[in-house]
Amino acid sequence: MISLTKLVFVNENENIFEVCAKQGVVADIEHLKFISAKANNNYIGYYQFLQDEVYYKIYILPKTTPRVKDDEENKRNFIVLLSKYYQLKGRYKFIKQQKIAENIVDFAFDSENTSNKSDELDKFIHYKYKDALQTIEQFFKKHKNSLVKEKKFYAQNIRHSFDLKCNILELDKSKIHQRKKEPYLYSKLAIISVEVLHHFLKHKDKNKEAKKLKNRIEVKYDVESYHFKPKEIGSKKVLKLFKSSDEKELYLALLSLLGVENYFEDNSYKAMLKLHNQHAHFFRPEDLYEWIVYDDLVQRYGKEAVKMKSVYEYQIADEPRKAEPDFVVTFDNEIVIIDAKWKVLKSETKISFDDVAKLWRDKILTEATRAILIYPQIEFPERNVNMSIDNKKFQFKLEEKKVT
Repeated sequence: MISLTKLVFVNENENIFEVCAKQGVVADIEHLKFISAKANNNYIGYYQFLQDEVYYKIYILPKTTPRVKDDEENKRNFIVLLSKYYQLKGRYKFIKQQKIAENIVDFAFDSENTSNKSDELDKFIHYKYKDALQTIEQFFKKHKNSLVKEKKFYAQNIRHSFDLKCNILELDKSKIHQRKKEPYLYSKLAIISVEVLHHFLKHKDKNKEAKKLKNRIEVKYDVESYHFKPKEIGSKKVLKLFKSSDEKELYLALLSLLGVENYFEDNSYKAMLKLHNQHAHFFRPEDLYEWIVYDDLVQRYGKEAVKMKSVYEYQIADEPRKAEPDFVVTFDNEIVIIDAKWKVLKSETKISFDDVAKLWRDKILTEATRAILIYPQIEFPERNVNMSIDNKKFQFKLEEKKVT
């Protein structure tokens, strides 16, 4: 039986209860409380749960992306930011320290036909695959291939090495204690990974890196024949094999290559595999927006010219303090101080005094020649602003950097 799916879109800071009420969605209160807590704390993301044979898929869109009537357009708008994350994650190593790649289910493959595809969806899928392949490669690089473990068991006939001590102590002589050596867990994970890569190459993407990775794992773990089918990936038996944190990361990477819930086998479309425990993916858009601005500054001025989150120490009334401007750009004998704000700026009067005071302080500490506030959306034309701080005139510039 294939369950029905219900899509719900809500904006960051929007009331999920009101949105569901308007759309006639009657969902479990505990799920909505969880989503509401995320939306009201400036998270964006995705959440799926099963209720009464209906899969509810709830997307929290960023404040810069108003909801529209077209569900496909709403999904693509969500994918814009997610694809940006994977793109920047692959470009800058420091982003890897801030892990958001947790659990994300099936939305990337909801639209397989050409008419529903967009460049952004293609980008997301590309970076999603790339990230998954890197995770698999790193896992098998750091684990040895020669480990085996000895398993003790008993049976009524002899099949493996006779365990003399256990048999002497055994009162029930119908039990014949034996020992056998089995490949260590990593060999089993290698077999699963090779089969998933084989399936990926055959049905999803003719990726050269995936082919090389598959060959390296086959050689290292001496994998000659496969005893695993991709449809088994969601079984409890397979899930139990992935215990440690890095093994769970490997598991999520394998799910990504399979498209998580949609897969093809023997050229026939198979029913969906829904993993109920893999249902949520949330992250803070202001962090991602800082990375987007950083990338834009690097493209404009060069990596060496841009410093992110530099710390400057100062004192107020003999109390030590620290300042951490978002960006300091040194270019053409100029020092430019820049702060990125994840806000929709509707008018000049909506500029936060605290944001300006921080910019002013950072400009003094860095001895900068210019100061800039960058927003994802500015709804008025004026870009040069003057404000008074401590009875002193402070001039700064506004810039708009969209997330697309």
